[in-house]
Amino acid sequence: MYDVCIIGGGPAGATLARLLPAGLRVLVVDRRRLDRPHREGEPTKLCGGLLAPAAQRELARQGLGVPASVIAGPQLFAVRVVDHVSGDIRHYQRFYTNVDRDSFDRWLLSLAPDRVDTLFGFGAYRVEVSEGEAQVWLRSANGASASVCARTVVGADGAASIVARTLGRRRGISDYVAVQGHFAAAGGDPHYGAYFDEDLTDFYGWTIPKGDSVSVGVALRSGPGARSAFERFVTRLCAAGLPLGAVTGVTSAPLRRPASARDFLLGTDTLLCVGEAAGLISASSAEGISYALRSGAACAAALRGGPDGAAVRYRLAVAPIVMDALGKVGKARFIYTRALRRAVMRSGVTAIRCADPDGLSHALLGGGSDRLVDLAAQRGR
Repeated sequence: MYDVCIIGGGPAGATLARLLPAGLRVLVVDRRRLDRPHREGEPTKLCGGLLAPAAQRELARQGLGVPASVIAGPQLFAVRVVDHVSGDIRHYQRFYTNVDRDSFDRWLLSLAPDRVDTLFGFGAYRVEVSEGEAQVWLRSANGASASVCARTVVGADGAASIVARTLGRRRGISDYVAVQGHFAAAGGDPHYGAYFDEDLTDFYGWTIPKGDSVSVGVALRSGPGARSAFERFVTRLCAAGLPLGAVTGVTSAPLRRPASARDFLLGTDTLLCVGEAAGLISASSAEGISYALRSGAACAAALRGGPDGAAVRYRLAVAPIVMDALGKVGKARFIYTRALRRAVMRSGVTAIRCADPDGLSHALLGGGSDRLVDLAAQRGR
């Protein structure tokens, strides 16, 4: 019997495991093999891998510095914002830390004390609560099964959280899927690109350089047409002049975009949720690492008094974080309103002037959609 079983070893789960007091018996479960380097074909976390200023501040607050082994190049100091419908392009100065997300998660979890037990390579598929404790059923990729019992189970398992579903979360209007491909870099100036394309999505797409590759992704409404919409998005980028080499892999993952206070699910004394499992993610940018770090720390503070009354203490501790996330809901309503976004971009407020040696801005403004190519043939799929 564990005092706390944490489902998910990402930033939220790892932070919680690190900060829980020594008197509690703790287990961390993750379907990834976080006890060793990642191997091809194994599960990964879909993420752009940029530490926003809010995440940097929280790491500093927790007394942590990101090691060199986690850093990915190049470091990025501006975002190129492109509105495909209006043709507007602006550059805005932002200070991100570019990291390898897989290495970042492993590093954070390595900071947990040795007293924390781990079970890697297993995913939770059922949770039941009875008489003040919870039982979690687990299954590995090769079909092996196991189960554990705990006084409190914490869902740090993202948008598809089994803990959140057990608490009663249903699929709804805020459900999205993020689709991201990795392409060999083929020249051009490295930049973080944010793309608004209302023909494909009411959210946004992104391009992020990672060493000798480029991550290209887009957040789309859940449904059977997501993969084809992703391919159309990449095709438009290629036609507009963004240089991409061969694709090395495409992954997808569910994404919950909060739209109101009702979308935040914190839990009970027996079942708690942190990070994206709780709905704590930016509705404007889908940034979630800062919320994961902050809510993991808040949950640890709540559990220092034991499971009894933990839900009330957690709600109090996490209240500022929920208010922050609600602020991003309001921001999203502003920037995803076409007329308002266009007015801000055309005003040039806070924009910076950047060189554009590869001519991408000219190509995008020039209506490169007439030069569409067949992505599947071009990329060798």
